[in-house]
Amino acid sequence: MSEVYDVVIVGTGAGGSTMAMDLTQRGLKVLSLEYGPDVRPSQLMSMEMFYQAFRRVPYPELKPWLSGRPEPNWNNGKYFVTKQESNYTTVGEDWRWRRYRLIGGRTKFWNCVSPRFSPRDFTAALEDGYGEPWPITYRDIEPYYDRIETMAGFCGGDEDHPECPKGKYMPAAPFRCGERIAHDAIKRIGNPMLAYLQSPMAIITRQHNGRAPCHYCGHCVDGCATASKFDGAQVFLPLAHKTGRFTVRTNSVVSEVLIDSNTGKARGVRYIDRETKQDGEALGKVVVLSASSFESARILLNSKSRQYPNGLANSSGQVGRNIVDHIQCGGGGSLPQLFDMRSMNTDSYGGGAYMPRFNRSYQKSLGYIRGFGVQSGSGHSIVARYPGFGPSLKKAIKTRYMSRVGFSCFGERLANPDTYMEIDPSGEKDVYGIPTIRIHAKTGDNEKKMFKDMQDQLRMLLEACKAEDIAITQEMWPPGWSEHEVGTCRMGKNPKTSVTNAFGQTHDIKNVFIADGGLFTQSSEKSPTVTIMALSLREAEYLAGEFQRGNL
Repeated sequence: MSEVYDVVIVGTGAGGSTMAMDLTQRGLKVLSLEYGPDVRPSQLMSMEMFYQAFRRVPYPELKPWLSGRPEPNWNNGKYFVTKQESNYTTVGEDWRWRRYRLIGGRTKFWNCVSPRFSPRDFTAALEDGYGEPWPITYRDIEPYYDRIETMAGFCGGDEDHPECPKGKYMPAAPFRCGERIAHDAIKRIGNPMLAYLQSPMAIITRQHNGRAPCHYCGHCVDGCATASKFDGAQVFLPLAHKTGRFTVRTNSVVSEVLIDSNTGKARGVRYIDRETKQDGEALGKVVVLSASSFESARILLNSKSRQYPNGLANSSGQVGRNIVDHIQCGGGGSLPQLFDMRSMNTDSYGGGAYMPRFNRSYQKSLGYIRGFGVQSGSGHSIVARYPGFGPSLKKAIKTRYMSRVGFSCFGERLANPDTYMEIDPSGEKDVYGIPTIRIHAKTGDNEKKMFKDMQDQLRMLLEACKAEDIAITQEMWPPGWSEHEVGTCRMGKNPKTSVTNAFGQTHDIKNVFIADGGLFTQSSEKSPTVTIMALSLREAEYLAGEFQRGNL
């Protein structure tokens, strides 16, 4: 491609779609490169019954899976990268890396839970002394949270909790029966920090900019054909197209950032056409990597040259380091208050409730730092542990079908020197000739102590609800299970310990930016997507200003 764009963006997910929308609206000409295809809403599984949408594609084909743990299958698996196309290896614990490759990226299939980081999330390292501090505060990012929630359309409750700030929300869906019972039971415990809130969700409950409100089909993770859930492909990229300054190229596998040997600055990226396997160059005055935490780091590490022998933007040696995600623990039970309830449509989206972090008052006595939040929902369900056999089992299923309540903890994993990614030293390459990565992972004592506390707190919550048939996760799931990996290109004030400045601009190459979860210095206990979007919006404003001033 001979045309030189103002900005070349790699990736079209949460960060990439936000950057493309804002930069084009500010007058810049943008090209976005997407690894996968453009998938029309009619191609998604969101209008199929659950038993039709699931269990069609062997999930082991989507990634190496070494632990022997059974995995679900998914018809939408054709939009993922298989291990045959691009393998990766692991050392230590088996990192679970699910790779989404289509316009919209992970926003196509995410579950939409979207709490803001709290003010204390941005000061955690300063409070407990662990890790690299954020170079920004909540006040720095707050107006961008406001804009994202307003533009994209988020819903949530009215409560302003110190661990979960209130956003610019549409009204949330009402609690279902089981969630109302859980809410009242948890309130009776009498702990003011135990709050069972309507979950902040990237879902519209009212008509918004021509998009229909959620109709509660429950298929959030299968893709949303009505664009009621935020999906970068259906919400932000159409706004970029509307400017007339946006081009997107699908099935383009980016391998490296190209450097002008005369200026030392980036001049674009090299890519391989996924269908023809032909090489190409996309030229731009600025390069933005928003390919996901691991892929953006992989591109930088593969961008080696005589000038940058350790990879691009890696003078600190921190590219691919400081990987964190979330540890998880789930629990569920049947509410006898709802036994023999007639079957009905329990209208709502996936997860209706959220419990912000509540462990600050006691965690020191348990010997761990940081915290966890809890996502919760209820409704019809069948689980394997119902009593009986034959007719008695059928009766138990019918009795309990509408009574299920569930809780899922997401806890902060701390960065450690044994958890990082690198270009595979064996020299293995994918089908496009691009060197693959090796992921090292090790769970620390802090995570193990937090997991034990999660188990205890889940039992306490379920017993408070008077639940029966209680089941709680007994073993910690492998790292990466949450799909919330962040930290590989962390921001910071010190170029010796970080990859970018507070605006995602790499310290080493002033016209190369990162706009994905790689920027995070810590994960907090919250889902990262809305924070990725808010950081990207702030970054786009800065980038456009620097571009127009001729500083890039």
